[in-house]
Amino acid sequence: MVEEGSQPPEGGDAQRSAQRILELSRQMARCAERGEWEAVTERDRLRLQCAQALPERLDQHPGAAAIRHALDESLALDERVRAMMQAERDRLGRAWREERRGQQAHDTYQAYQRLSDGDG
Repeated sequence: MVEEGSQPPEGGDAQRSAQRILELSRQMARCAERGEWEAVTERDRLRLQCAQALPERLDQHPGAAAIRHALDESLALDERVRAMMQAERDRLGRAWREERRGQQAHDTYQAYQRLSDGDG
């Protein structure tokens, strides 16, 4: 992790940061599988901090291959997490629509009851 105001680390620190990004991505996938969305968000925040330690130009870095490999794997995990997030979003949307239909049916029934009671 790079603290605010500090310079990004050089050399092997970039490789360690890439590995940390990968580990956080793996944790994000595990958390997403369990539906722990706040934990996913927190780990994503930590990844962004670690990304500050990566060199701007990988082609000039001696550990470029290892860094690229870790980042490629991290991106693949991101796709899995994104798919799980979309599925959860869709599930919540369906649940909200069902709740709304139930509320509308209840409101309609209550209105009918008031009308029935008034006619008696």
